[in-house]
Amino acid sequence: MKTKTVYRIFVDYEKEEKWLNEMAQTGWALESFRLMRYVFKQVEPGTFTYRIELLSNLPSHPESKAYMAFLDEVGVEVVDTSYRWIFLRKRTSDGPFQLYSDFDSMIQREKRIIQLYGAVGLANFVAVVANLSNPFAQWLILLNVVVVAMLAYAVQHHTRKVRTLKGLKAIGEMKSSD
Repeated sequence: MKTKTVYRIFVDYEKEEKWLNEMAQTGWALESFRLMRYVFKQVEPGTFTYRIELLSNLPSHPESKAYMAFLDEVGVEVVDTSYRWIFLRKRTSDGPFQLYSDFDSMIQREKRIIQLYGAVGLANFVAVVANLSNPFAQWLILLNVVVVAMLAYAVQHHTRKVRTLKGLKAIGEMKSSD
């Protein structure tokens, strides 16, 4: 079986998910992921649909294990995990693959992402401040500033998405009460 390794960086999981599905449409199914390294296996084009999820806890946590067992029961395969992120796939022939069907759970997912990116961004900001007086850490400071900027952009993006979802939820509730 032919394999392919691709190195990429994504800040936006939706763009990453879209790219994984485009790769799947061309016959490359994700098999594993490790920090910017994606390994694909050649399959029939369009065999799988992918989703990326941020768990509330690490994959080894009992709640996460129960959630992944539930996903397995409904035909969703956990392809790989990275920290709290999980890469999921389902056979396209089994029908649409959506993880969320209501606004509240979508809003909670976005808030989990904001919390994660905010914590990592804050840690990098602290590293920048701590290294300001260190003349040997100039490149490290630059790297941390770039990471903080990328994460700040991502937090802003997801914060806007939360506002949009809350607005759509309010419109839906107004329509249902009429």
